[in-house]
Amino acid sequence: MKKFFISSTLLILLTVSIFILYLSFYGYQTDRFNKIIKTEIEKNQKIINLDFKKISFLLDIKKINLLVKFIDPKIEYKSIDIPIKSLKANLDLVLLIKNEVGIKNVELETNYIDIDLLKPQMLNLLENKLIKSNLKKLEKAKVKLKSSFNFDDKYKIENLIISGNIKDTILRINLNNRISSLNSNFLFKDNEIVIDSLNLDYKNIRLQKGVFNISNEKNSKFLKGKSKILIKNNHEKIPIIKKNFKKGEVFLLDTNLEINKNNNIKIKNLILKDSENFFQIENLSLNDKFQLNDFKKIKVKTKDNNKVNNDFIIENKKSIKIKGRIFDASILLEEIDSNENKNSFLKTITKNLEIDFNEVMTSTDIPLNDFRLVGLIKKGSLEKISAKSEFSKDRFLDISLKKEKKTNSSVLEIYSDEAKPLVNGYEFFEGLEGGNLFFTSKTNKNKNSSNLEIENFKLNQAPGFAKLLSLADLRGLTDALKGEGISFDKLSIVYQIENGWMDIKEIFLIGPSISILVEGYFDKRKNILSLRGTLIPAKTLNSLVSKIPILGDILIGKKTGDGLFGISFKIKGPTNNLKTTVNPVKTLTPRFITRTLEEYKKKEAR
Repeated sequence: MKKFFISSTLLILLTVSIFILYLSFYGYQTDRFNKIIKTEIEKNQKIINLDFKKISFLLDIKKINLLVKFIDPKIEYKSIDIPIKSLKANLDLVLLIKNEVGIKNVELETNYIDIDLLKPQMLNLLENKLIKSNLKKLEKAKVKLKSSFNFDDKYKIENLIISGNIKDTILRINLNNRISSLNSNFLFKDNEIVIDSLNLDYKNIRLQKGVFNISNEKNSKFLKGKSKILIKNNHEKIPIIKKNFKKGEVFLLDTNLEINKNNNIKIKNLILKDSENFFQIENLSLNDKFQLNDFKKIKVKTKDNNKVNNDFIIENKKSIKIKGRIFDASILLEEIDSNENKNSFLKTITKNLEIDFNEVMTSTDIPLNDFRLVGLIKKGSLEKISAKSEFSKDRFLDISLKKEKKTNSSVLEIYSDEAKPLVNGYEFFEGLEGGNLFFTSKTNKNKNSSNLEIENFKLNQAPGFAKLLSLADLRGLTDALKGEGISFDKLSIVYQIENGWMDIKEIFLIGPSISILVEGYFDKRKNILSLRGTLIPAKTLNSLVSKIPILGDILIGKKTGDGLFGISFKIKGPTNNLKTTVNPVKTLTPRFITRTLEEYKKKEAR
């Protein structure tokens, strides 16, 4: 009997051991617990419906847990079907024997999900501000998730870990800027997001193989990371700084920045570099409108056509100091003009300004040497400046800007012994050679009144001017323009600008061969130019000058300018598609005659 009891006990123990080993290594499938599990989950999670055929479980004897795998799981979250790839859980074995469900841990993996289906519910469910703010900006995305989490006693999710992949993503940065073709892997754990294998397109760049860490601490977001930056197309430039990026160029990006709860951005450090170019920003902060609050240092070194064209440092201490070996100002006028009515990047800055360059490159082959400028920036606007430089020995550039106390108007004065470097960026002056330039401009609020004068210069090529001469059938002048050029004694331009409208009061051009008087307007908002004017050749000019002794009769007589010959013309249309028409005239306006005689009298008096 004793032997039988011992044998039976051993057999039972062996059977139990085999059963436990079998459950531990191979598991077991059953639908016995389906109802218990479904009832318990639905009781505590009203918004989640779980369905499955059966469960497969393995026994974890050490932890007294069942490792449960749900067969053919289906989850419905707020009436949305979630495409589940796999669902696993750890169940408390003791509680399960008591017909209770004690879920210790859940592992969930999905197939790709269209983010639009989940976004509203996820925004309500998630508490993390970092994830919620970025989720709102997603316009399109497909995401595959792998999640692990626990339930507390009240079935509230805790210890959440989410990893996965996101693809085909469009992310809205602001109204006018979007990131597209975003693909990456990600991991969210302990209030931190780790992104790797990040690729995306933004404007003219493609970010490749990016690795970034995003954390959320004390109401601020912190981002650190590195990546490669691929240039997709040629000639993408940085504002103010000329750097022609070539298609296929690759730069390394290293960044460390902070975004606070008010969406202010602090760039602690940012480096963009390749073998020839280097950009570094230290402690630069921007407000939510991307206006500059403050910065410590900016370093720039670039090459263009295998030659260093920028090499300088900007430091922000008691004053803003810009100092360096060389600065490329060839696009400066274009940039200033394009940002004329935009909010200044420096809007919040009020400080003294000091600039010191050994060389300043222009859009011509005439550089500036030993450029020195002192001034004052007040709330982003230049309050006053004084600048001096030289093109060569005895050929100078002087710039001054000051405020009129009575009118509070800004008055800008520029004198240059070389006109071309200052006007070469404008199509109207294409082909200008030589000349002394004097420019005055008075600005008050949105209204600007300016006067430009250039003396003793030539025009070569000048396609727009050449077309006018050709239509006027002035072949000799057309040939001269294509060859040595046409000489002029003086060009005077008087205009006013207000709210994007340029009122061209006068363009007066006079020389030995030809004289032109023009007026009109330019609507910058619609890009429409409208000019009307008169052109008279040298023969008529000579005839006019010969009448100086009887000036009163010319200006007052009933037949003013009778017998004189000229060309009337109109130029109108978009700046890229101007239409020019010409008509002969026999009578010149008193204004034209008066302006011509004035200039001849000035010339004779010198």
